[in-house]
Amino acid sequence: MLATSVLDDLDVDLDDDGVRLPGCTPLEWADLARAAGESPEEVARLRVSELLHAHVELHRDGARLVPLAVPAGADRHPESGWTHTVFLGGAMRLGMGVVVPRGLSERVLPVPVVSARVTGHASAVTAPDLARLEEIGALVVQRLLRDAGGRTDGLLRPVGGCDVPTLLASRTLREHLVAGPDRTPGNVLRAVAVPDRTRGWFDLARIDPAYVGAAWMASNPAERGFRRPVLVTREEVALAPTSPRLVEDVLAENQ
Repeated sequence: MLATSVLDDLDVDLDDDGVRLPGCTPLEWADLARAAGESPEEVARLRVSELLHAHVELHRDGARLVPLAVPAGADRHPESGWTHTVFLGGAMRLGMGVVVPRGLSERVLPVPVVSARVTGHASAVTAPDLARLEEIGALVVQRLLRDAGGRTDGLLRPVGGCDVPTLLASRTLREHLVAGPDRTPGNVLRAVAVPDRTRGWFDLARIDPAYVGAAWMASNPAERGFRRPVLVTREEVALAPTSPRLVEDVLAENQ
């Protein structure tokens, strides 16, 4: 806990009951333990750090909440205490996130149930949240059509506070990725590489399959996306098979 407060520059007071942050409702030790789970020290520190930062941000006026998709098994996925659903295909979990400024950029962290409860924020994704996600997905499609053939053709970037894994939760975007700009009706899936939260490629014919895993390993654990390409259909997002031969076959079918 002390290492987290120093490394993350958080003003934290500790006592027998739990953790106190300036201007925030105290957190109990059990709240931190639920987020950390039985994970290794570095993973536990990341999860506790994200809990504390999210807790502080949710106490600020004007805290901004957006849908958030986290890859299944990711270090940054809280062990418990985050309301989420398993997205069809099993590759990711979808819940609510809070946007936390970080210098000139920002990051989105899972909304802790305990923090949502004491601040009056929603902890679960609602129909309006999903509608907003579809609006953002439609905006991404417009940009992809605009940039087709250019330097950023085939590249996905965060939009509207939603990182790339979260964008894949938009059916509007998935339909575009599967059908392509010419709306080919026979296409049923698309392989997409998202090694970190800020980048995704859906034209994998120009990418070495081994690059995806290498890029994932080189990424900060707090920023990692999917270890392997994901197979996107109109309804689902699933991890590609571990066999390189099977992955190559899937990619070949979509060229």
